[in-house]
Amino acid sequence: MLSLFKSIRGNVFAYLVLLVSIYSFSNYFIINLIVSPSHIAVERQLAQEEMERFTEALLREGEALGVLAHDWSAWDDTYEFVQSRYQEYITSNLPNTTFTNGGLNLLHFFRPDGSLVWSKLLDLETEEEISLTEFPSTGLPGDHPLLHHPRPDSAINGFVKTELGPMLVSSHPIITSENTGPIAGTLIFGRLLTERLMTKLRKQTKVRCRLINLSDPNELATLPINISSLGPDTPYGYHITANKIIIFSTFSDYQGTPEWLLEVHADRLITSQTSELMRFVVFSNIGIGLVIIILFLLLYRYQQRLATSTFRDVINQFFQDKTQGRQKKPILDTFSTDEFSELGQDLRLMIASFEQTDKDQKNIINRHSISLRQLNNKLVDEIKERLQIEKDLHAIQKNLEKQVKQRTFELLETNSVLQREIERRKGKEKELIKHRKRLRSLSSELMEMEDRERRQLATDLHDQIGQSLSAVKMYADALIASASHKSSKEKLELIADIVAETIQDVRTLTFELSPPILYEIGLHAALDWLAEEFLQKYGLIITSTCDECPKCTTPAFLALIFRTIRELLTNVVRHANAEKAEVEVRCTGKGVRITVKDDGCGMVKEQLNNEDSPNTGFGLFSIRERINNIGGTVEINSTKDVGTEIILTIPIKEACAESGRTEQ
Repeated sequence: MLSLFKSIRGNVFAYLVLLVSIYSFSNYFIINLIVSPSHIAVERQLAQEEMERFTEALLREGEALGVLAHDWSAWDDTYEFVQSRYQEYITSNLPNTTFTNGGLNLLHFFRPDGSLVWSKLLDLETEEEISLTEFPSTGLPGDHPLLHHPRPDSAINGFVKTELGPMLVSSHPIITSENTGPIAGTLIFGRLLTERLMTKLRKQTKVRCRLINLSDPNELATLPINISSLGPDTPYGYHITANKIIIFSTFSDYQGTPEWLLEVHADRLITSQTSELMRFVVFSNIGIGLVIIILFLLLYRYQQRLATSTFRDVINQFFQDKTQGRQKKPILDTFSTDEFSELGQDLRLMIASFEQTDKDQKNIINRHSISLRQLNNKLVDEIKERLQIEKDLHAIQKNLEKQVKQRTFELLETNSVLQREIERRKGKEKELIKHRKRLRSLSSELMEMEDRERRQLATDLHDQIGQSLSAVKMYADALIASASHKSSKEKLELIADIVAETIQDVRTLTFELSPPILYEIGLHAALDWLAEEFLQKYGLIITSTCDECPKCTTPAFLALIFRTIRELLTNVVRHANAEKAEVEVRCTGKGVRITVKDDGCGMVKEQLNNEDSPNTGFGLFSIRERINNIGGTVEINSTKDVGTEIILTIPIKEACAESGRTEQ
């Protein structure tokens, strides 16, 4: 019997080990065959998104260059310069600072027949002139694609392959400031895609990449993929290693001809975590399985001992007064003293004793049967009495049901009245929501209209009044040069100075109405310009931090942010007596958070709650109303003699949606 027990325990141990092993290896193969391929697909998608992010950054550079080229080409001064090539235009507008400030390497003016009016190729690092065979000094043929502009609103933007590397070019027809013809020629801007510019784009997009010339066989020979497989159906090629994914895609010039290969490196962070997870799962399953096996065997042994001791106690209690009778049984002599053998012997003896006891109990049951019949008669009488009580309870229950039905009817009537009241209030709430939506739409339309009027007014000031004043200054300078009388010359010089100051005031007013830097370069650059302006005018030191705004933001939305920040800084200058201010613009997935903080005199709690306080001002009230109308919030934190912090939160989705409907 003991050997049988040991054999059973060994089999149970073997089965448990086999079960833990099967479970651990099943988890391993599930992770390796199902989870890992899905992770690889996700990593490839992430690598593709990094490539698309860098490509979008290159396209944004092209868009910015295109905007700058359009501003130059649609200008009356440029229109007149191509026709007459007067020197003052070159002196005023085409020094080396124009190239360095705008990041331009190439600027060419062509007549409609392709002949060159003026050109310059400049190395921005050394500020020395260079030459390119793709843009010869003799001009371009009349049928060159970059000179083909059938309409005044046409434009050609893209990349050109040059001996110095890829060049971003933007070609626009030269027209008047009213964007009308006839076309007087072609203006071409160029920006070399240097390593410095590539490094800037890598930092902006956080993408490790490089451009490979498809005409370089040495570079192509080292590539880990066959680039001939890339095409319209398979735009991407992948090379997967243990730690990273390398993705390749062709990059075309402005005519759509593939000239470069874009290579992007992306880390395989998910795969490394999957490997660690796989090892952890396997070893943890093995460890947990071993612990369970040990605990199960200990529990099994404890239960076996407990069962044996329990049986032994029961048997000893049963045979407490029959020890001599147990010794006289000859059947006990046929078994060994093993624990299970002794239990079997005692159980057989208990069964024999139970059979004798059963006979005695049957006799006792027969004697008590008569008593049970008498008791049964008494129970029948009691049951009859209970049936009568149940009838009475049934009648009471019917009466109660009638009362419940009446109360239910009254509750239904009350419920119908409440439902009608709820429906009426829901209708009122819907009308209130519609009015709020109309108010936000009207606010967005007013914001868009204000931005358009400011931009139009700034354009009129620059193109009409600014040009007229420039012409007056030219004539005044000419009269000064030809004047012989000293008093007349002094008066003319005074007039020229006044006209120059007026031109500067017009330019300043143009920037204050609608700064072009906001629409051409972005909000970050506009805030830097604003900081310089306040430092020069008021001596206020401003530090600004600005995230890149989402794609859905419109020019009107950017103008709202810029003018709001400028008005808050104006309040700081007027009321805070501050020396420093901080501006922070953070763009999240839900909204734009604007924080303006100063170290001025601050405000007490009564001034914060009182909108009529002189420290709050009408400007802060109008800002609060404007932000609330588009679903935003305004929070003011201020401490007396410490400073003030104003936090504006504008929801991007609602603001962009309202701006988009306004533009449509």
